[in-house]
Amino acid sequence: MLPLLELDCTCAEAVTMVKDALDETGLRVLMSFDSQLTRVATVPGVCPHHGTDACDCQIVILLVYDVDDRPATVLAHGQDGETWISMVIPPGQRPAARLEKKIRQALSPLPAVNAGAS
Repeated sequence: MLPLLELDCTCAEAVTMVKDALDETGLRVLMSFDSQLTRVATVPGVCPHHGTDACDCQIVILLVYDVDDRPATVLAHGQDGETWISMVIPPGQRPAARLEKKIRQALSPLPAVNAGAS
C-alpha cells in the first residue's frame, strides 16, 4: 500500500471529498466496495477493533480510471473520526505513472492531517 493522506473526518465524508477531487480532474471513480453496505442489521457483529457492535469502522474501495489506463485502486479506511487514504499496489500491477501522479495532484489540496510518503 502507498499512503496518500490522512483526513480528520469520517470515512463517508472523506470518500465524498476524495471522489469529488478526483472527478474534478476528469478521472472516473467507481465505488467497488463499502463495508458499511455489507453489514446486516439483523446479524449482531462485534468490531474486532472496538470490541462492540457500535463503531464507525469503515473500508471503502474506489477504482479510479483515466482515459486508457487500467484502474488504480484507492482504499479509504476510517475509524474513530479519522480516515486514511492509500493506493493499493498489487505486485506487478502498479497503475500508470501518469494516473498515479494525477491522483496525488487531485488529492493534494485536501485538508490532510498527515501527508503520505511520496
